[in-house]
Amino acid sequence: MELTWSTDDFAVFDDFLAPGAAASLWEGLRTEDYHFVHGRRGGSWNKVYGLLDGSPLSGPGTLNDPEGHFTGRFADHAPHPSGGATDAVVKQLAEEATRIEPWTGRFGTDWHAFTCRPFLYPQGSGLAWHDDSGDRAASFVLYAHPEWQASWGAELLVSGGTPGGRPADQNAHLTSRVGHYVAPHPNRLVVLRSGVPHMIKKVEPHAGDRVRGSVTGFFLRRPAERPH
Repeated sequence: MELTWSTDDFAVFDDFLAPGAAASLWEGLRTEDYHFVHGRRGGSWNKVYGLLDGSPLSGPGTLNDPEGHFTGRFADHAPHPSGGATDAVVKQLAEEATRIEPWTGRFGTDWHAFTCRPFLYPQGSGLAWHDDSGDRAASFVLYAHPEWQASWGAELLVSGGTPGGRPADQNAHLTSRVGHYVAPHPNRLVVLRSGVPHMIKKVEPHAGDRVRGSVTGFFLRRPAERPH
């Protein structure tokens, strides 16, 4: 894993998995079961995605919770190891926890578990500006597709502003007026601090039937104790 670019808000690592493991991940992801994001919860509208964000598909979720703080809180996530395609991603992320600490914080102090879920974005699909705040210390995305061309789109846009404590605001990125873009290069990992506005540009028609394949997740702060 090689650090390619970083700011105080996010980092880009290339060659996250060994070449053979990256190829095996993509082959495994192609055999998983997927649902359109608006159909996964009984057909209701998943408001994380706007009505004009296209039709991304999500696969099975996994929870890596070594301390057991989130038992019973993620019913739609299998515990790691799940036997699924993303187990290799979870294992590698856990091993690299120290290297990504400047953006995630420290395991056992700033975060205590992380989730993992594959997504497929066909042409016309993206995700509007948001900031992944709340109970999340950080987020990550690993680009799992084996090839990508510049004309296919799907860049990650990251605001150049300073993270704030306010809820997600679709116009928060306008206060900085500048930012960064990250190309969805195969086997590239992006780690992003909580509270940083970002968006996924839509996959362009030039991509044809190729999809933006990714594995995405969140580093979770310790949950508040439930009342007895």
